[in-house]
Amino acid sequence: MKKVERSKIEVPKSVVDAILNQDKVDEPPHSFYKYPARFSPVFAREAIKAFTREGHTVLDCFCGGGTSLVEAIALGRRAVGFDISSLAVFLARTKTAPISVHDKRDILRWAEAVAAVKEPPSCSGAEMTEEEAHYRRNLPDESRSFFEAMVDLTKSLPKVGQQSFARLALLGVGQWALDCKDSTPSWGAMQSQFLTRVANVVENHFQFAGRAAAACKVPRCRLSGTRRVINRSCEDSSKDGRVPAGWLPAKLVLTSPPYPGVHVLYHRWQVKGRRETPAPFWLAGCRDGAGASYYCLGHRGQAELKSYFERLGKAFTSVSHLVDEGSLVVQLVAFSQPEWQLPAYLKKMEDAGFVEVGPLCNEEYLFEGRIWRDVPGRKWYAKNMGRTASSQEVLLLHRKRVI
Repeated sequence: MKKVERSKIEVPKSVVDAILNQDKVDEPPHSFYKYPARFSPVFAREAIKAFTREGHTVLDCFCGGGTSLVEAIALGRRAVGFDISSLAVFLARTKTAPISVHDKRDILRWAEAVAAVKEPPSCSGAEMTEEEAHYRRNLPDESRSFFEAMVDLTKSLPKVGQQSFARLALLGVGQWALDCKDSTPSWGAMQSQFLTRVANVVENHFQFAGRAAAACKVPRCRLSGTRRVINRSCEDSSKDGRVPAGWLPAKLVLTSPPYPGVHVLYHRWQVKGRRETPAPFWLAGCRDGAGASYYCLGHRGQAELKSYFERLGKAFTSVSHLVDEGSLVVQLVAFSQPEWQLPAYLKKMEDAGFVEVGPLCNEEYLFEGRIWRDVPGRKWYAKNMGRTASSQEVLLLHRKRVI
């Protein structure tokens, strides 16, 4: 790849160390559900601390499970996220939502009733609609019975927000029990895991929400007012109107777009091999949009990834209207074929009105003027392929072009 001279921006050692960090993501609320290809919260935290101040706005135009948004409000920043997936938006909203002492009490009391359900309910024999059958596709019978019972029980919680926390715990159970697993646990084991996760979600999120509210200098009940999580493509998002004008321009865009040409299942679990189920959307109480190409900006087998790069360009063109020349765009991206996809990616960023800036840091961290890192926590089917080009991510830094 041709080396291009770029202006430089200082990247503190704390940020570089965080980029290279390979530790497992096990801190709440990030650990409640493992969204595919998610940011390291350590990296998001250090980038926000390095490139913003309290009261600034952090934007993630492909927010996924909300890692950037969680870390932003935890550090007293405003957070804005866009995502085309209703599942991603459910996760990001719930993990940044307020929870009161009354919510905590109601949910824990509700869990006591869940614990009293000792046997799987008998099947009613009622026929499912085509849509209901779609969202239960490829679920083992015992798992389906358990999830149907728990989803029904969540409806007895008095508030929608309380139901969301219960559903978040249920999603964690489903991922633990089914995703990329060769065998599935019993009804009783899932119930036990669910009760443990409900208590964990409620207690840990209560503590997190308190810390975040204090950092943002708002009452706990107003925490949701520090973020906007919007269910839509970030293409034309600058025209959406739901981001308060006073929050703009965003000081930092911190994001990880879908990787060009790389297979990532954002919208399905894989049960007992490669059988896919859209059950996560059902458990979250939302609806699936479409197939994998819908969430990945285009089909990975398309020649020259034409749709992917067209949509990427539109997305960042819109982002350019939400920032100014003093803003910084920070991305971690992986490529299936970086030798041609990275230049194409950079060209789309240029066309969208951005110029790349190089990291000013210790040269030992750089390869061809950029910081690369091994991607941790890959799924079993990716690990079995061994080391590929998409096993590495690159840090890309951009600023809006001065006109």
